[in-house]
Amino acid sequence: MCLSVSSAIDACRAFVRQRQPGLRTRFVMLVACLFLVLSVVMIAVASYLDLRDEENRVIADSQSIGATVSHLAVPHLENHHYLILEQELESIAASGIVTLVHVYDPQRSILIDSDPQTSYFDDIAIDPLLLKAIEVGETQTLTKPEMVSMAFPVRAEAEGEVLGGALVTVPRPNPEGVIFTIWKRNAIIAAVLLLFCLPVVFHFGNNFLRPIKLLTQTAHRVSAGDFDAPFPTERQDEIGVLARAYQNMVGTIRKNMSQIHKLAYVDSVSGLPNREAFRQHFKSLKSVKELRNKKFAVMFIDLDRFKRVNDSYGHDYGDLLLQEIGTRFQEALKSCGLPHGVFVQPDRRPRDTNYDVAVQSCVARLGGDEFGVIMPLVDEREAVLNVADQLTKAVETPFVINGYALSVGVSIGAAIYPDDGSDYTAIMKNADIAMYSAKHAGGNSLRFFDQVDRSGQAEDRLVVEAELRHALRGDELTVYYQPKVNCETSEVVGAEALVRWNHPERGLLAPGAFIDVAEETGLITRLGDRVLKLACAQGRSWLDQNRIIPLSVNVSVRQLQNPQFAADVLKTLHETGFPPHLLELEVTETVAMADPDIVYRITGPLRDAGIRFALDDFGTGYSSLAHLRQLPFDTFKIDQSFIQELGKSEGSRSIVQTILAMAQTMEYDVVAEGVETREQQAILQSIGCGTAQGYLFGVPMDADIFSAWMENCPSRNARRSGSGQTGRKPDAWAAA
Repeated sequence: MCLSVSSAIDACRAFVRQRQPGLRTRFVMLVACLFLVLSVVMIAVASYLDLRDEENRVIADSQSIGATVSHLAVPHLENHHYLILEQELESIAASGIVTLVHVYDPQRSILIDSDPQTSYFDDIAIDPLLLKAIEVGETQTLTKPEMVSMAFPVRAEAEGEVLGGALVTVPRPNPEGVIFTIWKRNAIIAAVLLLFCLPVVFHFGNNFLRPIKLLTQTAHRVSAGDFDAPFPTERQDEIGVLARAYQNMVGTIRKNMSQIHKLAYVDSVSGLPNREAFRQHFKSLKSVKELRNKKFAVMFIDLDRFKRVNDSYGHDYGDLLLQEIGTRFQEALKSCGLPHGVFVQPDRRPRDTNYDVAVQSCVARLGGDEFGVIMPLVDEREAVLNVADQLTKAVETPFVINGYALSVGVSIGAAIYPDDGSDYTAIMKNADIAMYSAKHAGGNSLRFFDQVDRSGQAEDRLVVEAELRHALRGDELTVYYQPKVNCETSEVVGAEALVRWNHPERGLLAPGAFIDVAEETGLITRLGDRVLKLACAQGRSWLDQNRIIPLSVNVSVRQLQNPQFAADVLKTLHETGFPPHLLELEVTETVAMADPDIVYRITGPLRDAGIRFALDDFGTGYSSLAHLRQLPFDTFKIDQSFIQELGKSEGSRSIVQTILAMAQTMEYDVVAEGVETREQQAILQSIGCGTAQGYLFGVPMDADIFSAWMENCPSRNARRSGSGQTGRKPDAWAAA
């Protein structure tokens, strides 16, 4: 009910806001209301003053008539001519100005009045006011709502002796009648003035408000995106000051919009349009109605051998090289007769799509060493081949950067819209696949998407490679966590971070679906870095929740071969805030034995920082005791192939016991992988294995499910003190 009432009130307020009159109407209404108020005040004041004047007039008339009667009565009272005096008083009363006139002779006790129906012989009561005036010898006044009575002493002209008294009664006017007359007269005057003034007010109101109206219209144009709308800055009044302030504000907004546009749509390194601008230009081509039945090409360009430039000379040289390449690409498009530009421009909205802008070609830097080109109005492949040839030639001449001659090549993949895809994502994906096909064919060439060998395994690997690159650029990769537990207590003592791919079409993919491709193409380095960052960030989040969970992360041979690997790991720990002693890096036995010197050299600074190392899949390689003693490892992870045979093969049990004995001798911790049955757990516990992981305890889970699982498992939190593992450094995992 309350909600309904509130909604009704809001609706009423919205209606009132919609019905709110304009500024000119409100100005006229204000002037009219002020005029009416002033008219009412004026009429009220005038009524009061006129009523006071009428009162004063009545008193003045009473005084004048009373003085006249006093002078007139003197000779008559001296000579006792009462009859003549009575006739004169009747004539005065007949004028209508006075109601009653009395003259009293106290010597003879005779009262002469103005009433023709009476005479001075009649017995008439004498007014006390008249007697008081004769007694004190001064004029007396009595005011009543309906009349004013004044009594005057009548004095002899010579001696000034009081001969008698005169009483005059003058009627007072009706106040209501007087006020009504005054209001009626003044209301007519006010109405006439209002009718005359309203057109004048409208005229002057329009002239006064016209600059404000123009300023408002300009503000609406600016809000609609027209920053070139003129302001009336030539005025010297307050409107001019406001207009200049608005103009300065719009100039600042224009500058900020230009900067925002640059940040949003321009690549900061090359100065070319960026990925978002490229996508917007593609959308503009689709939205222009003149191009709806036309084809256009999208070329995905990847630089060959660019990584060597960064590795050999540093990223500063790489950035300068990208700038030069962008310039040459633009010149190549011009040489092909293709005007280049980009649809997204500052201060322009999507509805402003125009044909002349949209039909331009566009070259953009999509990220890293990847570029893209859009060619509109493509009807024949020869045009695409010609442009690709010019782009290839553009980079054939070595680039001279700070005195060094640098050479790169280009692998170009092309997809035609709408033949090879109906939207931006599909076109870019297929152009990417075509580019990788060109790169695998030797590079420095063009390959159309429909030329790609899309049969069987070759196509699948190309598709996986292209999609994996997209996944690494986006947020499709995630990390799952499989718990490690104490064999004896089932207490959680850590977790292994395992990568998963949230593929937009194929769903959640395990590493087996893409790790081989990542290893083959060199993407495993970027993949490993991403997993490490995600795992350390999640570990820091658990620490903030007062959960200390040591994490293990797998490391590939390509990562170990990177000279910057140790620095990158320490940088990741610093950025995420995850403590080094809670991180364990896992290296497979095969990788470790392939080049022990590299492993030893790379792991040194990391171990000094407190990071642990584990030898993964132990027992499947060809380790020697001499090498094992030299390698800087802290943990053996017994391969699951031995664990699965526990209880079935006495040989597997003997191997596991041997590994445990050797680990104890070398002060290594041991983790048994792939534990799936209670029998396997019991055997491991009986032969002294401290830690295990496998489906028996928990499958790999994402972070949220892992947190919930921790709440419900027998041991609710990771250990906070003690190790629960065998071997050396029993407290290394527990310190916070």
